[in-house]
Amino acid sequence: MERGTDTRINYEWQPSEGWYRAMRVFFGVVFHTAWPLRVEGAEHVPRQGAAVVVSNHLSLIDPFVVGYAANRLVNFMGKEELFRTPFVGFLIRQLGAFPVDRGRRDASAMRIALQVLKAGELLGMFPEGTRSTGGEMLEFRTGAVRLATKTRSPIIPVAVRNTNHAMPPGRIIRPARISVRFGEPFELTELYESNSKGEAMERALAVLKERIEELA
Repeated sequence: MERGTDTRINYEWQPSEGWYRAMRVFFGVVFHTAWPLRVEGAEHVPRQGAAVVVSNHLSLIDPFVVGYAANRLVNFMGKEELFRTPFVGFLIRQLGAFPVDRGRRDASAMRIALQVLKAGELLGMFPEGTRSTGGEMLEFRTGAVRLATKTRSPIIPVAVRNTNHAMPPGRIIRPARISVRFGEPFELTELYESNSKGEAMERALAVLKERIEELA
């Protein structure tokens, strides 16, 4: 089997510095013209060291918005369907993204996510697991919390706004003013010595959702 024919099994995390720099230039133009971008709280993103960047999810452009605003490579976990699209799959791989099968517990995706954090890099996740079509946040999945506590990494909450107007699901792209706001990093120390189950996990998810809602 040739490399790349199975995006989940054969995928290796190898972001490209050259593609990252090129796309920063490209989106620098986009976010100053078609989609004027307002960035708040970028000082909360550390210049080095591991962290889990966790955001609400309104549009397909959200990873590019968050990644550009962070001014540092954010390696996003994304649904594996995206990686089957020839150019899109190639591009997001170069930007550090890696696939996850949302229909099951994907050990391969979790392994790569741990690799990202252990390498001292930023891991990007959308805990809702999919885009919100109505704007309200959906129920959070536990993956981001588990990875943050397993590696004892800080979590950086993020809120994107109005990106669903820039690229609505199933509709044409249109001009829109968008924004992204980063909150202060925090750690879920309560779970460091526990098994991350039951009430402790529910409290952690509630805290995470509350931190993002405060920024939206």
